[in-house]
Amino acid sequence: MHVFITGGTRGIGHALVREFCQKGHRVSFTGTTEAGIKKAVVTTDGHVRGYVLDVRDKAQIEAVAKQAIDAFGPIDIWINNAGVPQEGHKYIVDLPQDNTDRVIDVNVKGMIYGTQVALSFMTKQNHGIVYNMEGLGSNGMIIRGEVLYGGSKRFLTYFSKGANKELKNSNVQVGTLQPGIVFTSFLLDNMSEEGMPIARILGSHPEQVARFLVKKMLNGKRKIAYLTNWRMIGRFVKYPFVRQNKDVHPT
Repeated sequence: MHVFITGGTRGIGHALVREFCQKGHRVSFTGTTEAGIKKAVVTTDGHVRGYVLDVRDKAQIEAVAKQAIDAFGPIDIWINNAGVPQEGHKYIVDLPQDNTDRVIDVNVKGMIYGTQVALSFMTKQNHGIVYNMEGLGSNGMIIRGEVLYGGSKRFLTYFSKGANKELKNSNVQVGTLQPGIVFTSFLLDNMSEEGMPIARILGSHPEQVARFLVKKMLNGKRKIAYLTNWRMIGRFVKYPFVRQNKDVHPT
């Protein structure tokens, strides 16, 4: 199976790259720098290739996808994982234009472009599934200082459901991945010590989440959630007795 992952040089994206490789699949992944690509390839075993890509440019996505297909064959699973955070928990009124543009261009336009490119190949080959990575805001939860980022993820969920409806009676699907709270630099660089108690209870390491998500994807499940209500309840019940993740701190 050939898996294509955007934003695969670190965090949950890189954990997914490693997990798919360990299971013997061919993996193409992208990152924003050559240095990041090389570092990620060194820490990965298996049939894997990395490509420098700016997901804000649809033409680049098309070109890289063609290279990946030439190398590893038709893409069976495409994961739009690339994303950027909102700057410094700032309120909407204080967000600089460059950060506003970057969040929308990467999280929204990049996800749309990736889905469009993937579907253009998958509909021709008559099989495949696109997964879009959910996050804070996907379920409608609003947190002050994260409104733009949360809004981008809320749109992602709506867009994915709508795109899947347009593919009804097709062998091609669009699904979503909900990883929950994952201890990555993306999270810890933007986390305060005040927010850590809940994060330590509900958070998980990338490798844990990747194992769960990959298993479900390989089984063909379309909407996949790691941090379910039952898992959250279990974490809160267990936490007084097992002080999990106490070594995790914000950076």
